[in-house]
Amino acid sequence: MNRRELLEWISRGLAAGVAAVIGLPGIRFILGTIQSESTSASQFERVMRLKDLTAGRPTIVPIMGQKRDAWTQSDKQVIGRVWLVRDAASSVESATAGASVRALSSNCPHMGCQLQSQAGGNAIVCPCHRATFGADGSRQPDPRTGERNHAPRDLDRVDCRLALDEATGDWWVEVKYEKTKSGSNVA
Repeated sequence: MNRRELLEWISRGLAAGVAAVIGLPGIRFILGTIQSESTSASQFERVMRLKDLTAGRPTIVPIMGQKRDAWTQSDKQVIGRVWLVRDAASSVESATAGASVRALSSNCPHMGCQLQSQAGGNAIVCPCHRATFGADGSRQPDPRTGERNHAPRDLDRVDCRLALDEATGDWWVEVKYEKTKSGSNVA
């Protein structure tokens, strides 16, 4: 082996080392976006007492859980929000398992903007493009102009259930929060 061949081998080794240093984190980043991480949010979490919900009026509640970014993991952070709507037909006074509550995503299915309560409190509005949704999450035409709603679908439903706290006797709304996809016709 002469000096030229030795320098060629050293150059190839250095090039492979640099490629590995640059390429491995890139591959890990790509694989990290494909794989979904399980968080504490994929379980049912208590968010609100049933008796505190006003029938027929959407109420937004934060979902607390574990938040993780590239280097930091924080417990008890707001990871999302949902709208809770108690069925107007269920009695306000009776806080029992017979009551009906639905949970809706707080993000607009059109562009993912955070939804807000309409002035009367009985509807939900997107501040980005003024799309209106009923208390049941269905798309509504603009009440002022009658224009159609630009959202590709109704608000996404979030799994929820009622649970009795044995110690206090209170009924609680529990939500299983998952992020939804915006901009498409599928959830």
